[in-house]
Amino acid sequence: MIPRKARRKQGEYILKAQLRYMLSNWRRWDKKSFLYFFIRIPALVLQPIITAYIPKAMIDCIEKGVTVGRLTAVVALLSLLLTLTIWMDPFMKELIRGGARIIRMRYAVMAFRKTLYCDYVDIESLSGRERQKRAEDFYNARFSSGADFIETCNNFLVCVLGALTSAVLLYKVRFSMILLILLTCAGEFFLLKTLNQKQGKTLNKLSELSVKLDYFYKLSKKADASKDLKLYGFQKYFLSAMAKLCEASEKAVAKYTHQNAAVSGTRAFLNLIRQSVAYAYLIYLVTADALSVSEFVFYFGIITGFSNWMMNLVFAYTRLQRCCNDCAAFRAFVEQDAGESQKPALQDKAVDSIEFRDVCFTYPSAHEPTIRHMSFQVRAGENIAIVGENGAGKTTAVKLLCGLYDATEGDIFVNGRDVRAYSAESRFDLFSAVFQDGFFLPMTIAQNVCGELQFDEKRLHEALHAAGIWERIQTLPDKEHTYMVRDVYPHAADFSGGEKQKLLLAKAIYKNAPVLILDEPTAALDPIAENELYLQYKALTENKTSFFISHRLSSTRFCDRILFIADGKIAEQGTHAELMAKKGAYYRMYETQSEYYRDMGVQLYE
Repeated sequence: MIPRKARRKQGEYILKAQLRYMLSNWRRWDKKSFLYFFIRIPALVLQPIITAYIPKAMIDCIEKGVTVGRLTAVVALLSLLLTLTIWMDPFMKELIRGGARIIRMRYAVMAFRKTLYCDYVDIESLSGRERQKRAEDFYNARFSSGADFIETCNNFLVCVLGALTSAVLLYKVRFSMILLILLTCAGEFFLLKTLNQKQGKTLNKLSELSVKLDYFYKLSKKADASKDLKLYGFQKYFLSAMAKLCEASEKAVAKYTHQNAAVSGTRAFLNLIRQSVAYAYLIYLVTADALSVSEFVFYFGIITGFSNWMMNLVFAYTRLQRCCNDCAAFRAFVEQDAGESQKPALQDKAVDSIEFRDVCFTYPSAHEPTIRHMSFQVRAGENIAIVGENGAGKTTAVKLLCGLYDATEGDIFVNGRDVRAYSAESRFDLFSAVFQDGFFLPMTIAQNVCGELQFDEKRLHEALHAAGIWERIQTLPDKEHTYMVRDVYPHAADFSGGEKQKLLLAKAIYKNAPVLILDEPTAALDPIAENELYLQYKALTENKTSFFISHRLSSTRFCDRILFIADGKIAEQGTHAELMAKKGAYYRMYETQSEYYRDMGVQLYE
């Protein structure tokens, strides 16, 4: 357990580091708000002082018997000055908030960019999504910490200067009175500090619950999930699970509110003591002829102001702590694996060899590894089949190959170089992949296939022809310029599962990377369409290194070598003929599946 002193020093270091970070970003992103920031400070400091001084000036003028004209002039001048400070406050405040909105958007863009470029495993894992959700507290609301930081700093400096100015003006008041105010404010400080710590834990709990609620909310809108919910009567379970999460969230929010209420009540009690003692002491000074009536009125206002400055100073400081804590959570998300951007790019545009050397991989939330001590080598131009039953680890192995995951143990080499030494972006350039869970953006067919707004039309047409989707696209009114995704565009093209798979294949062909990966590309195809794709396989993989992943073994005879995976390991490897001759696990699985194709009347490619 970390000692309390060490924890305090660590907390102070984090506070200073986040303050420097936020101040640096503020200076870089919106310099002009610094001007509004410093104009607002004297306006707010002067307001309560002028307000307290006006009645004192009036009483002094009356006691001295000045003329009505002079009294009016004094009051008018002071009122004009007060009006100016009152007008400047909201005006400067709104200008400051305008700058804060710009800064908040900058932080939002940083988080959005990180989400797009972060490790794939962080998108998949629960812990990664929770970190992402906690980071949102810093920027994803109008008055979130990222936006509120400037105004909080402004309020903090105003309170410091206001308290110092008021303390100087209280020269006729005993120091013991000021000490009482400081002690009660110190009590408030520790109360708010404790509240901040408790609310930080509550916010973390809310983030965890929010991730789960988001999952159920998104699931309720998915068409493919809706059919199962309805057909199998899962609505009650679904609603029950949602109700439990909502109840837990409500309890967390209620706890947060109760913590606030308890501290607010204690603060009000401390303020009552402070004000009562201060006013009783001023009345005593007047009765003892130590203060005039005008001085009583003035000090009455100044003590109230000093008390408010100290209270607000405590609140502003704890709010700064809150901003820093939220900033730390934000940076923990956006700066994770920041060293990746410093890595050099792979210079080789060709792939001569790929090697897995004793590779293991365990998912962050798993207790057992999915890939266990996997080793193999692939030469340039080889066509490799990775086969096995569902859940054997085939897709995980391919994601390791692409660089979507990093090996937990072992090494992966491309052209004899450890891929960890190079940027992920340059590794992605080496692979064209078709995964079984492909995704399309609300763009035109051409833009989805090409992955860019400006594209080579001739290459696009060749890719659509090669993927066997050209004729279907020609039936559309706008052909390849037709938009996709009906959730966004009501008149978008609607494709079947098999047609979507062919579009994904066209995307991989258009990219024309040196390594082609087809991950269960026939999953959405009927046996005849599947066999047609196999017939095209030789042409698709010409002059490329390729990996064909499938649990259907009818595809394997097109490949130079077969890796049969079972329980995350390579159980058998060799050519189709070699593995059939062994009469092992591959042989048994192949014979079982062959009966299915014969029953369907499909003539398999020989």
